[in-house]
Amino acid sequence: MCLLPGNNVFGEAVRDELQKMKDSPDRASYILMKRVHPVVYRNYAVIANRPVDLREMVSELGIFGCLLAYVMLFFICFAVFTVVDPNAPGL
Repeated sequence: MCLLPGNNVFGEAVRDELQKMKDSPDRASYILMKRVHPVVYRNYAVIANRPVDLREMVSELGIFGCLLAYVMLFFICFAVFTVVDPNAPGL
């Protein structure tokens, strides 16, 4: 399991974090979700001022929106990110 937002918490630390904020109103702003383990694949990393090399990486889809209240428009945007370190926290 993982606990969101912002300061993401994973594994056994979720229980500890929930117990720490037991009576806090901030607890209602967190989301408890099942941890997703994305597929790791090998691809060439092209990073500025570094040699191109073959690495393990994962793709992450970000879905976000924007509400412009003045003109009552709502935009939904999608972004696909490539994370070069598949062992990074949260993956």
